[in-house]
Amino acid sequence: MPAGSPLRAAWRGAAFLTLTLLLIPVYVLAGLSGRRRLVALLWCRGTCAILGIRLRVDGVPFTACPTVYVANHVSYLDIPVLGAFLDATFVAKSEVASWPLFGLLGRLSGTFFVRRRRLDALVQRNALAARLRAGESFVLFAEGTSTDGRDVLPFRTSLLSVCEPWVLDRPVAVQPVTLAYRRLGDGTPVDARNGGLYAWYGDATFLPHLLGVLAGPGIEIAIHLGEPVLSWAVTGRKRLGRDLHGLVQRRLTALRLPASADILTECPALRPVLEGMQERGG
Repeated sequence: MPAGSPLRAAWRGAAFLTLTLLLIPVYVLAGLSGRRRLVALLWCRGTCAILGIRLRVDGVPFTACPTVYVANHVSYLDIPVLGAFLDATFVAKSEVASWPLFGLLGRLSGTFFVRRRRLDALVQRNALAARLRAGESFVLFAEGTSTDGRDVLPFRTSLLSVCEPWVLDRPVAVQPVTLAYRRLGDGTPVDARNGGLYAWYGDATFLPHLLGVLAGPGIEIAIHLGEPVLSWAVTGRKRLGRDLHGLVQRRLTALRLPASADILTECPALRPVLEGMQERGG
């Protein structure tokens, strides 16, 4: 099927709605039995398959203690992408709770909704801390908004304070996660000309964008999980935010190198250069 095929959009849309509507009652029952994560995993992986999203995951999620996975944010697609392999609850802005269908899914999955008001920061930090203390892990998009995927905005640090060693009476960890939307399903590298097909940011309207995703050729997304930092090693949320931002920014630059695997095949002498960039990126 060609890119932007209405037929592709139709069958993908039907498949997505069928998957979602079938799993909603299962979600409800799973929440009562404590097996909600298994249903979320099925929905996320099924959604990625339906939308033609191929994942390349480098690194291992840290699971030795409750963990805050801190990621850059490119699109609403980041939810099924990260949910396909992370056993964690998402942190989202409170407005998402009122979205049609997706707000319902967020509530069913236990999403931690936050309000962007300074007065609420401490209360929300303490609520997040309580759930971490109970053993739950979270995904935090620290930029506070989505971007075009080519750069990383400064990280907001109010919720990162939950990882400061004096907040909780048990160890927690924070792990940087880098998302790179690398190439379309037809092999075309993602750049400024076509990035808006899958990146959802700025004043893009949700429904037209989703229709474009349904009709699109699919996409390859590379994910890198960096080295975790335990809370006892954190000296403060602002320093932690700067360090995590630098790690994610450098890794994103390395992951977005055009067709690096093809370049290495044709020119092996570049391997030390590329690997060196990745090592500096964490």
